[in-house]
Amino acid sequence: MTKRISYNVRGDHGLGYIYVDAVFYNPIDYTEFVEGRRRFEDVRRATLKSLIDTGATFPALPEDVVEMLSLPIYGEAEAETATGREKVRLALAIIQIEDRTAASYIIVRPRGTTPLVGVVALEQMGFRVDPVTGKLIKGLPLMLLERTKSGSVV
Repeated sequence: MTKRISYNVRGDHGLGYIYVDAVFYNPIDYTEFVEGRRRFEDVRRATLKSLIDTGATFPALPEDVVEMLSLPIYGEAEAETATGREKVRLALAIIQIEDRTAASYIIVRPRGTTPLVGVVALEQMGFRVDPVTGKLIKGLPLMLLERTKSGSVV
């Protein structure tokens, strides 16, 4: 069952910001679905209005979403974030935008922060940002997994 979560996103929504509905999946549940051991309806996931951040390497999710999805915590790493150099926790997740899917580390951020999709996941899915229109453009995905309307992976 998809859980939709809205966050108050600061900033001007019209100029210079690109937002998408991104689905974040528990990677263990998703893998079991791909292997045929779990129904798609039973995969823990959340659809979030997420900021496309071409200045971010990895996606980032608020801690409460990471906990709700029971994302596995990979460990900690030193990272350069918008607030400076800091130690961050890394989780693992599967991300879907439109019909494209990618597996990525996720930076765990404080509760209530804006969900972000960084360039690693975008490139895996074959998206790029058109600098003139500010829209996502599909190219050839690095991860050749696409979801059909029925939910199966091809």
